[in-house]
Amino acid sequence: MNKTVLIVLCVNVLLFQFSIAQQGEKDENIITIGLLVNDQTAVSATRAAERAIASANKNKKLNGRQFKLVTRSMEGPWGTGSKEAVNLVFKERVWALLGSHDGRNAHLAEQVIAKTQVVFLSAWATDPTLSQAYIPWFYNCVPNDIQQAEMLVSEIKKNHKLNNLAVLVQGNYDAENALKYLNDRIMAEGGQKPLVFKFDQNVNDRANLIVRLKEQGTKAIMVIASGKQAWEIVGVLRKNGVETPVYGTLAMLGTFGSSFSNVENLSNLTVLDSGNWMKSNTLHSENGKDVDRSFSNAIEAYAFDGVNILLNAIEASGFDRGKLNETISKTNYNGTTGKIQFDENGNRVSDMKLVKIAY
Repeated sequence: MNKTVLIVLCVNVLLFQFSIAQQGEKDENIITIGLLVNDQTAVSATRAAERAIASANKNKKLNGRQFKLVTRSMEGPWGTGSKEAVNLVFKERVWALLGSHDGRNAHLAEQVIAKTQVVFLSAWATDPTLSQAYIPWFYNCVPNDIQQAEMLVSEIKKNHKLNNLAVLVQGNYDAENALKYLNDRIMAEGGQKPLVFKFDQNVNDRANLIVRLKEQGTKAIMVIASGKQAWEIVGVLRKNGVETPVYGTLAMLGTFGSSFSNVENLSNLTVLDSGNWMKSNTLHSENGKDVDRSFSNAIEAYAFDGVNILLNAIEASGFDRGKLNETISKTNYNGTTGKIQFDENGNRVSDMKLVKIAY
């Protein structure tokens, strides 16, 4: 039995169990949003979601209603993510689910909403196959891997052509998935197959990496890794005299601040982003660090926008669960990560930009 079939069977069992054990009627004046995160350390998404909920409860005319956030970790044995999503749907009776987690867990949540028809808005997973399942209740407010690859390859082709490229990719599901779409785009644009160097979280075998990059005469380097590891690998490059221009995906902004404060040289570094949550096109202004920055990282910014999209749609639907999905499909929201609209498959209509890092 393959893994996909087993996931479907497990979800069906969970749905049956929870439908039987479902609690009595909840207070209809409490409108609950479910937040799914990778693990208990995912404080950025939780903090942003709570901030959005608190603001809505304070400022909106809700006629006695109140929004409530319930957060669940998907960490644990295989299948935990499905169980927690089902728990939120049936036990907590959430109006919608917001996901701030990796692509694997997003697929688990998607299996649940396919059966329950509860809206699921992804606010961090970039796997394009999530929307290719054509589930009407799925939306993604983050540019996916295909959209990111298109912009990165276009920029690199303009500045360096597409020869003598290197890709440094972290060894996990999301990064390797993004690598596939990046390679596809490079080939489609007539470029040479890039040198691919995979590394683990500790960026081992640094000497071999530096030697290979220098021997190839690399013209541009693309980094596909989560925030901390991405900044660390850039630090390794610069410390060892590799001044080659570096380009990073959105995942690189999942964390920064202390993550790059020890990097000696951040010149020639460009990352993808959307909106104005960083306040300008540099992480540091001419006068030094921007102490008034509203969000500490991209995970926080996208989670904040995601919750606000759900809250606005619930209100615009007239607090009618039956109209919520249609209302969200017509979203036209100017958020901290830019203008957000969805196409017919729930993908965000991309408005990305390239941000040059100054330090």
